[in-house]
Amino acid sequence: MADSLNITTTYAGELALPYIAPAILSANSIANNYVVLHEGVKKKMVLKKLAGSSLKTFNCDFTHSEDDMTLTEVILDPTELMVNEQFCKNDFRQDWEALQTGAGFINDQIPPNFQAFLLLFLANKVQEGIEQAIWRGKYDSATGAETGGDAISYFKGILGRIVDGTSGAEATVANAFTADADSNTGILTHLDTLVGTAPDVTQNDPNAVICMSRKSLFLLQRAMAGLVSGNGGFSPTFVGDPNPTTFLGFPIVTPAGMPNDTLVLSRLDNFHFGTDLTSDFNQAVVVDMTQTDGSDNVRVAMRFTGGVQVGDLSQISVVRRTS
Repeated sequence: MADSLNITTTYAGELALPYIAPAILSANSIANNYVVLHEGVKKKMVLKKLAGSSLKTFNCDFTHSEDDMTLTEVILDPTELMVNEQFCKNDFRQDWEALQTGAGFINDQIPPNFQAFLLLFLANKVQEGIEQAIWRGKYDSATGAETGGDAISYFKGILGRIVDGTSGAEATVANAFTADADSNTGILTHLDTLVGTAPDVTQNDPNAVICMSRKSLFLLQRAMAGLVSGNGGFSPTFVGDPNPTTFLGFPIVTPAGMPNDTLVLSRLDNFHFGTDLTSDFNQAVVVDMTQTDGSDNVRVAMRFTGGVQVGDLSQISVVRRTS
């Protein structure tokens, strides 16, 4: 089996530490409680919603109507996921870690500094993939399609669930958002639509928040700053202020995996993420194949599960791009 590690080096005879990893998203939505975390989901989990009211004017009789209380449910079904990587210890024999690969030509161990780094790096990459899939699983932010663009294939995410179902209010727009109040593309116009057409229960919910990407927040900041096309002028009412944290009274949150050109208004406890054990995100198995098959390979394997479900689509307002 060919190894899967490519190394580009400027080796000059000394150990090059520390190793440098690219910026990662991590599982930002889980860490910041943007979704409800359910642990110990071995196969499926049933999410139940009780709605309705039996409040009536007083009388001496006991009556019940099927319209008084309703119980509905949705299924949270995590997907089995994995990481399988293999590389050759020979890649390090004449490189940074030459003195740590063991005795002579045999390379009887993986360099310990790199092993520690590799485990942490892969665990973080898993968290990054999960964060992206929570929001963009089978959802392309440019078209709304299940595949293509920036859609993640692991499992269906929050936006994919919204597209599949019937949300309380959904507006679709053409083209990317812009930092203004343009009637077709402006971020201010879209936010006004998001809030203005939301279901009454959501408009009146003190726990409802607006979810947008960090790029969309940047566009909102520019729009609120009053950027004047042509001369670069700014409104003095916003220059120097921090990023806007609310819009029309609704708090703004920016999950790291949230797609661009997409706005969602909802309670955060409407979004659910299920997995077997959260510890699976930071555990990996390192298998040195030298003692098994005589090769110089090292394998790293991770196994875990993850899945997303939306509790009540009828209480969600969304503005999203479709072309």
